[in-house]
Amino acid sequence: MLGRPVRDCIVRDEPLCGHPADTVHDAVVRMAEHCCSSILVCEGEQLRGIFTERDLLVRVVAAGRDPDKTKLAEVMTADPDTIEGSEPVIEAIRRMDECCYRHLPVMENGKILGVVALRDLPLQDLVAMAPELDQRHSLAERMW
Repeated sequence: MLGRPVRDCIVRDEPLCGHPADTVHDAVVRMAEHCCSSILVCEGEQLRGIFTERDLLVRVVAAGRDPDKTKLAEVMTADPDTIEGSEPVIEAIRRMDECCYRHLPVMENGKILGVVALRDLPLQDLVAMAPELDQRHSLAERMW
């Protein structure tokens, strides 16, 4: 059902959030405890960034940073793109494909609802979008 809203794909009741001053180590421990591959970085109810497993790999480990001393503010993706909870799933799929996102924060009326990960999106919707995505990829390759 391609018309379903993105909010219906949010797996968690409450988003996993950290503060910009939290250390990477503390954030990763919380991510592991919650079996979550990303954490939203917030000040109060304001979304400031997102930190993912990919950020841990590239911006911390590969860069030789100390997770016990590195703050999330230093390695998060600041001001991440978001999607409104009322947007259709196909829009989330398009945006995640186009921008190579694995995680996309979901907002509603300026409030954080949660995050959708690529693995949270219904397989039937991904399959239905495959021809369009293939066409977009082919066009992009021709432009290069």
